[in-house]
Amino acid sequence: MLAQEGYLTIEELKAAKDYPSQERFGKGPVAVIECIQEIPCNPCEMACKFGAIEIGSPITKLPRLDEEKCKGCGLCVPKCPGLAIFVIDKTYSEKEGTVSFPYEYLPLPEKGQCVEAVDRKGKSVCIGTVVDVKNIKSFDRTAVVTLAVPKELTDQVRGIRRGSGSFEMDDDMLVCRCEEVTLGEIREAIRQGARDVTGVKRRTRAGMGLCQGRTCERLVQQILRQELGGKPEEIGANTARPPLRPVTFASLCGGEEEQEEERNEII
Repeated sequence: MLAQEGYLTIEELKAAKDYPSQERFGKGPVAVIECIQEIPCNPCEMACKFGAIEIGSPITKLPRLDEEKCKGCGLCVPKCPGLAIFVIDKTYSEKEGTVSFPYEYLPLPEKGQCVEAVDRKGKSVCIGTVVDVKNIKSFDRTAVVTLAVPKELTDQVRGIRRGSGSFEMDDDMLVCRCEEVTLGEIREAIRQGARDVTGVKRRTRAGMGLCQGRTCERLVQQILRQELGGKPEEIGANTARPPLRPVTFASLCGGEEEQEEERNEII
């Protein structure tokens, strides 16, 4: 589903990741990490003071959650550049659970407000109640919103929808986080003649950062469609640049086995 629709189903996440067990959910709030892209990134590991999140070496490994060490504090939620970490509390009340998620839009929702809760695809799931909004300085403008929803929907709800109809996006909005390319810069590239993803990439570097467009490619495609009305095949996609993931010099020259033997001897 990630390749076809841009998101994973709950079944795929449970199969691919250390999704918390039902036993752990019964003990209180716990982090749910939905990062499945092998890119150089470890802010979540650095943020967890309990050592519950491990990436290790190489830095492109997927984060692993030790559910017994996790306290559900949520410090990892605003630190994830991919906005892929949530905190779920299925013990909030008899009928409701809470979902804490990163939120980078203005205006922020207010405590006690009833809002439309959406799933990973952005599809409406239910009406939830905002029970907390944290937006402290150390979160660097990524607020953490906690929403109370029916307990059986906590595995589905991952955000909220604000307002209705069309709205004007601010030119200062970041589209490519790695290269810090804004919406305004992409629109200017289109005015200068960019007609596809490659054209935008050449003019702005959007998609040339550490994640190689994994985060921003679909946003750039959407902006091109909005500005030009082009078809998907005309807009195109990022060009794959080998190697598809970082590798060591040892693996390129066939020295990985020798290195493993040396490590075993030391141990």
